[in-house]
Amino acid sequence: MKKILVAVDGSTASIHAAKKALELASALGGRVTLAHVTPPTILPGDVPIAPISDLRESELARGAATLADVQKQLGAVQCETRNLLGPPAEVMSDLAVSDGFDLVVVGNKGKNAVTRVLLGSVADRLVHICLKPVLVVR
Repeated sequence: MKKILVAVDGSTASIHAAKKALELASALGGRVTLAHVTPPTILPGDVPIAPISDLRESELARGAATLADVQKQLGAVQCETRNLLGPPAEVMSDLAVSDGFDLVVVGNKGKNAVTRVLLGSVADRLVHICLKPVLVVR
């Protein structure tokens, strides 16, 4: 387990998962990559909106801020980060396979309870679709 991918959204559960991943990496001589995935924005068809490129830039900026905050909460530990857009479980699963991660770590609860009710848990979906081992941290 040399390469560990951690899904973070800034929630307490994701911070706890990142800390557990760092413990594992330290014990096994591995390294941790923190990844934040912003889900697609669903917009009503008849409401004037900003250009899509502006929305994406804003979402990526928010993701970068989340990653910086998580790194700050983890202390002096330096981790590689990935800031991505798309369906979180699917993007994390694809990243784990394409970049050769040995383990994916995720918290058991995300930041947005409404999204969980409407779309399901990212952790649950990830466990079902990921081709790499997934550790769900409580």
